[in-house]
Amino acid sequence: MQPCPRPITSLLRAAVLLVAALLLAGCSADRPAASSAQDTEPWPGQTASERVGAPGLEALRTKFRFYAQDPCWTGDAAKVFPRCGRFTTEIRNVLPQVRHDAPAAATQADLVGKALDDFAAKGCQADPGTLAEGEATVCGPAFRAVQETVQGMATAAGAGT
Repeated sequence: MQPCPRPITSLLRAAVLLVAALLLAGCSADRPAASSAQDTEPWPGQTASERVGAPGLEALRTKFRFYAQDPCWTGDAAKVFPRCGRFTTEIRNVLPQVRHDAPAAATQADLVGKALDDFAAKGCQADPGTLAEGEATVCGPAFRAVQETVQGMATAAGAGT
């Protein structure tokens, strides 16, 4: 007489098979899983907006209208920069979409990227949800350059903010 399989062993085996099946279900034959930052870019000819069904340029303009309501958009740069980590991260993340969906604003997007790089190089950038520790006399003017270039990029994209 053979002993009955242990119920816990059977349940564990079933759970492992279920997890493996779920992981494999997420794989796509059309595109390999993202393994680097470059792989997370939209598919050729497709923007993040298009993946969720929104027209790219109009979705971009809507983003700018939302950004324009943030105190980091026009607030006193020397006072608001410590709390603008989320804002600068969102702006940096939208630059590829600007270049794709609003080619007329691509040059301005390059200027925004340079202003953001300068702001970070001066020790002014904070992670989202944290406060920047840079000096207002250094970071204020650097953040003002970010504000001005971002506003110029929105105008070039036709956001009308």
